[in-house]
Amino acid sequence: MPRPDVSVERKLQIVEAAIQVFARKGFDAARMEDIAHEAGLSIGGVYWYFKSKDEVIVGIMQAIIDADVKTLRDLLDAPGTVHERLTQYVQATITAAIETTSLCYELYGLALRDTKVRRHIRAFFTTYRDVLAEFVQQGVKRGEYRKVDVNLIATMFAALYEGMLEMTMLDPVGVDAEVMLLGALDLIFAGLEAK
Repeated sequence: MPRPDVSVERKLQIVEAAIQVFARKGFDAARMEDIAHEAGLSIGGVYWYFKSKDEVIVGIMQAIIDADVKTLRDLLDAPGTVHERLTQYVQATITAAIETTSLCYELYGLALRDTKVRRHIRAFFTTYRDVLAEFVQQGVKRGEYRKVDVNLIATMFAALYEGMLEMTMLDPVGVDAEVMLLGALDLIFAGLEAK
């Protein structure tokens, strides 16, 4: 009888271990051995799925990106106004986003030096902005919002979300990302309302 394919679960196990190691040590100080130890695997087991630390980093990015885009896409077809659904998105994702903010900024720093990482991040932001633009376009078609440049609004929302995460990372006591993002959403969508 053939052995079951555990590659998806094993990759996820390694990615989750790497997130913990990178959060503790940073990208530069972390070693593949540290990731293997955290995952409870042999170093060969880690190298079977990821040939280098850079491949692990890309795996982390893909896991974060896939989860975030899936949440957003699921809400695209959910009931409710655009404002209500994007509020649900913020509420569903903000805690995990805050927890991985420093890791994401490490990725952004790496993207300045590594074109492969930069391509992945650019692809994520393009997909993210495109899905957000679909939300705004829905609002325009349904008469919730006046005719606007949907890409401008989508980019503004993405920048607001990312910027609020950065501010929370730098000043966690003075900035409550969820409260501020939801307040900003209220202002944005009030300004977009069809008159």
